[in-house]
Amino acid sequence: MERFLNKKCPFLGEEKVLICRAFPLKKPIPLDKVYAQENFCLKGNYRKCPVYQEVAKEKEKSPHGVCPFVEVENVSFCKLFPAKKLSVSGVYELGNPCTTERHQECILFLTVSKGDLSLSTEGRPYVDSNRKYLKGHFWIKEESEGFKVGLDDFAQFLLGSIKRITLPPEGTILKIGDEFLTLETEKGTFQLLSPLEGEVRRINLELLEHPHLLNEEPYGKGWVLIMKISGIPLTLMSPEEAKQELSHKLQWLSRFLGSEDTMADGGEITFESLKTLDREKQRVLIEELLLKEIKKEVKDGALSVSMG
Repeated sequence: MERFLNKKCPFLGEEKVLICRAFPLKKPIPLDKVYAQENFCLKGNYRKCPVYQEVAKEKEKSPHGVCPFVEVENVSFCKLFPAKKLSVSGVYELGNPCTTERHQECILFLTVSKGDLSLSTEGRPYVDSNRKYLKGHFWIKEESEGFKVGLDDFAQFLLGSIKRITLPPEGTILKIGDEFLTLETEKGTFQLLSPLEGEVRRINLELLEHPHLLNEEPYGKGWVLIMKISGIPLTLMSPEEAKQELSHKLQWLSRFLGSEDTMADGGEITFESLKTLDREKQRVLIEELLLKEIKKEVKDGALSVSMG
């Protein structure tokens, strides 16, 4: 535990990123992605960039083949939650716990220091290796009362900051595709569909009082409910299969957000990039990435292995 007791959080990392001063949003691009084939910034064809064409003046053209609006900046990030990045100076501002002893109060720090969260996750959203996964980005884990059910990290990442949750009453009998839970977020209210068939045995009362737990601990305190299920879906995925599924979804999301930004910049997907979307585009994402597969199972007649 000694390494967890330093004044500065041991999970605070730093890296160099590229910043476009002409882009309306400050979107950092990791240097290892700057040389991607579609990236204009450090190549002679940067003049093809639509952002450059919109704001550049003749005197701002560079003879060196590097966009004149490019600058390199050091940023800090949490290794447990790398999607959120801050300038190094911002991290040392008064009130930021990351560089003081207050980092020991952080939920992520406490979870890791107790050994409840693996340090091997390469970033977020991530897949927990101790669970099985369902279509619609739900996870299940068998326990004595039944199967504990929750949303995976990708689902909460996509939904954004969750303000309120409504769950079905205990004793409710659900079929695949029934209304499962209602989530109120900054972008509106979303209704998710049940990935399972069975009876609701117990709901997470703590989650109703503290819905932010679904964002902060989707595989822990943010679990949703416990069900006695009538069958295991044949589409149940192992953690390895879920990681492949997540990779495909992130690629789709990256293309979608790239088209919105009108510039393929090779940057990482962040909560900030999702926050810039209007409500209608957010609904498109929820429909395509969280609801579509469950609706297809209902239409096709979902198959499961009987629990006897």
